[in-house]
Amino acid sequence: MRRYRVDVRDAALRRIGQIDAYTNLDVIVRHLDVGTWSLTLPAAHPQVRLLTTGQGVIIWPADSTGADAAEGLREPLLSGPVAKVRHDWSNSTGTDGTLTFTGTCDNAPLTERLAFPDPARAPDTGNGRYSVDYWTRQGPAAGIVRDLVAANLGERALPGRRVTGLDTTPPPDTPTATGPAASARLRFDTVLQAVQTLATGAGLSVRILHPDPTAPRLALTVAPVRDRSREVRLSPQLGNLAAYSYELTAPKATRAVVAAQGKGADRFFWQWTTPEAERDWARSAEVFVDQRDTPVPARLDATDPQFAALAEAAGRALEQGGQQAELSLSPIDTPQMTYGLHYRVGDTVTVTTVGGTDLAYPVREVHITDTADSSTVQATVGTASATKTPALYGQVRRLWQAVHQLNTRH
Repeated sequence: MRRYRVDVRDAALRRIGQIDAYTNLDVIVRHLDVGTWSLTLPAAHPQVRLLTTGQGVIIWPADSTGADAAEGLREPLLSGPVAKVRHDWSNSTGTDGTLTFTGTCDNAPLTERLAFPDPARAPDTGNGRYSVDYWTRQGPAAGIVRDLVAANLGERALPGRRVTGLDTTPPPDTPTATGPAASARLRFDTVLQAVQTLATGAGLSVRILHPDPTAPRLALTVAPVRDRSREVRLSPQLGNLAAYSYELTAPKATRAVVAAQGKGADRFFWQWTTPEAERDWARSAEVFVDQRDTPVPARLDATDPQFAALAEAAGRALEQGGQQAELSLSPIDTPQMTYGLHYRVGDTVTVTTVGGTDLAYPVREVHITDTADSSTVQATVGTASATKTPALYGQVRRLWQAVHQLNTRH
């Protein structure tokens, strides 16, 4: 029995059919990033005609029943357009081969638009100059995210930059000014980069979804991430965790050399380091950070805004290239604990190791595969590219040290 339902939409976001006889379905949902999907069908199957370039899918859980299922089905696992079509054939199969359709989720346009200093003006208009240096906003982070997306790819964007059917207006019952205060100062960053920074700092989940196959509308959903660590517990003892693995990765950068304004010998340089990482891995690695827009600071401490800006840039570089920890899980769906119903990407869940250690962290990615023979869900917790994970790194390192010390005693 198939675990998921696949609706097909055309370029105008209208539902044109349903695929229920696929050979393989592969879905990766990512928190604050672009997910992917692929669907493989026999090339001779009549449903193949539903999918082609310019079309897309909406993927739902399909086998739940009861009131809770209705709650879970209010939001698809993923929706998005076709990005690639592949035909495989071999003379050993004696068939017409298979067709594999691959695509991204509907978050993809966030990576395809830049945050213009003035989104109301195209770069090829007038004398080619912008009247402002940056697009700036202050206020609740959720409001800034909606404003940013609306201005660069939503209903307030220039006609040639709008994404078909994208609606950035919040639901009617959404408070108008809630959430942590934030600020944005953007100049040709990708919209996704800006959204990741704003949402991570404010604890938000941001997705673009096609929530209703009967309506040609993409919805921008901005909501607080959910702490489900008390309700969602995954462990071998509970029978809902088949396997887990963790890994530690050495840092790519432990020293950030930051350059402010100036030229040649007159340019100001300063260095920030992460000595703990250097001690842990017995290595050092340097990275250059160009901050030529930052004036030379008058004081070398946090009270000077220019020095603080240099320190912030160094911190970002060291975080991006820092030591990482990642925890991968293979949950077992049970009636009491099912992905897509009881928890989803972005939610904080608790994982209990065989040694009894509880790790409570957000789910950063979920990889779902469904074939005629099996269906699997694999979750990743604490991916460093999505958020800071120093606490997870420390806990996972202690787990490794405990295993290492146990082995060296024998």
